[in-house]
Amino acid sequence: PVVFHVIHNGDAVGSGENISDALIMAQLNQLNLDFRKLNSDASLIPSLFAGVAADAEVQFCLAQRTPAGAATTGINRVYYNQSAPTTSYMDNTVKPATIWDRTKYLNIWTANLSGGILGYAQFPGGSASTDGVVCLHSSIGSVANPNPGGGVYGKGRTATHEVGHWLNLRHIWGDANCGNDQVS
Repeated sequence: PVVFHVIHNGDAVGSGENISDALIMAQLNQLNLDFRKLNSDASLIPSLFAGVAADAEVQFCLAQRTPAGAATTGINRVYYNQSAPTTSYMDNTVKPATIWDRTKYLNIWTANLSGGILGYAQFPGGSASTDGVVCLHSSIGSVANPNPGGGVYGKGRTATHEVGHWLNLRHIWGDANCGNDQVS
């Protein structure tokens, strides 16, 4: 189960960083398509990797119950008086105050991040108070239903990339120039 924590600065739902439920559903769908290798653009996988690309058999769904057992939509809208939070503010203030049990949920935070960053993730083994994925609000969407404010980055692929890191996948270049991705 996934909980989307939509961090906003008071904009109405569906406006600015307070993204619509439809974009969140589009993002969830894109995650499922990408991790199941059912995405419409799977034919674009470079030939070097085409032979090993596979259905990861991972299925994401919106949480239906809060940690306390109450019914939920899986979308947690949280007001913070920050127009463009930094990664430090997200990690030290927002995430610890809003995170749901990381052993039961994938926490995804969306916000109008400062510094030109599209997103980031915590690899397994990190702090329990910051575990999950953070994405720029305008990157939330899908190939079929792109975020109108995201341009080329509005197709939901930032979340797919970052959830891969959350699942312990390194960059294919190993996070360093000629590094090791830990995959033989």
